[in-house]
Amino acid sequence: MENTTVISETKCLNSCLDLHEPECITREICKRFIENVYIFPSSVEWIYIGLYIILFCCGIVGNTLVCYVIYTCHHMQTFVNIFIFNLAVADFLVIFVCLPPTMMADVTETWYLGETMCKIVPFLQTTSVTVSVLTLSAISVERYFAICKPWTSRLSKRFILRIIACIWLIGFIVSVPDLIYYTVTNTFQESITFYLRYCSRKWSLRDNVIYNLVILIVLYSIPICLMAYTYAIIFKQLWRKDLPGIVEAEHRPMNTMTSSGPESQLRSRQRAAKMLIAIVVVFAVCYLPVHVLNLTRYLASIDEIPANWISIIVLTSHILCYANSVVNPFIYNFMSAKFRKEFQAVLRLSKCKCTSQKIRVPSVLTSSKNKSSLPRTQGYEMNTGNSKQSWIKSSSTLRKEQNPQEKYG
Repeated sequence: MENTTVISETKCLNSCLDLHEPECITREICKRFIENVYIFPSSVEWIYIGLYIILFCCGIVGNTLVCYVIYTCHHMQTFVNIFIFNLAVADFLVIFVCLPPTMMADVTETWYLGETMCKIVPFLQTTSVTVSVLTLSAISVERYFAICKPWTSRLSKRFILRIIACIWLIGFIVSVPDLIYYTVTNTFQESITFYLRYCSRKWSLRDNVIYNLVILIVLYSIPICLMAYTYAIIFKQLWRKDLPGIVEAEHRPMNTMTSSGPESQLRSRQRAAKMLIAIVVVFAVCYLPVHVLNLTRYLASIDEIPANWISIIVLTSHILCYANSVVNPFIYNFMSAKFRKEFQAVLRLSKCKCTSQKIRVPSVLTSSKNKSSLPRTQGYEMNTGNSKQSWIKSSSTLRKEQNPQEKYG
């Protein structure tokens, strides 16, 4: 009896997605329909594929370059640049591990990498994003104390490394639910088609909403408020020009002023502050859409939005997340003369400038005298349900008070 049922299912599939035909829909017709509508990229999706490839290449090269320059050049190993190194590692990880499967899942609406990778990819992605957010927050606090409260005790390199280790530990802990709840969900039996398999969390709609709200508050809203507060005070302090030593310098004779004096130090800190503010603004802009979408797909009706538009919205939100991991090396290049100089040296295949000269290595302990430029970040979860079908499903099932399965983006 079971064999007869299986044969009838494989031969006649009138429930194949939205095919409501009076005649029998065979497995081959169903498979061809899925390939044409969901699997093969449309002309617009090919544009996004091209953007994904560009982001992947630029992200790998740019973040590798940042890590290499900071690691090999001792005079670049300041407090802020150690944090930048940590950010670059997190960005490299999310670009290298998470971008390719996200691109495939976004475009084809199918998870190809199996059950194990369905857990590992979201876990590493959430970890990297958490590390980036916490690292940016740590930079803002360190800069606040270094510039606005220079009389407080200075941090040591060992203490900074402990902070970074704690940041990664928190990232791993926050990502544990991904290891537990992410699983592969089949739309059809594997005997019918391999396509339209989703990597999604298997838990209730209520849990999904609560989780995304917590992530929005803890890993986006609170860090943004913290960074906005600290950098606002830093900005005000630096542009008042009343830092210790600056007032005295203004009354010195012109011939006693040097390029390494207080004025030069102030300009260097102002440039660093501008870079930090730019990085935080980019982070906030890039991750706001995906956080909004994470909640909108469960809390609002999107049935009236055409499926093509839903696909474009989701693809764009994911592109912005990955763009945030790519753009920071470019910010360093344009806004930091030190990074630009070392980048040019590496790209010319010449030795790092710090290795060709006998330079007294600035102590990492002198955070209040740190003139180097700063970094970037990453917001939260790109694991949003991302395509035509899953968005419509989650909206409709919400109204029926069912527990939908979230598709991995």
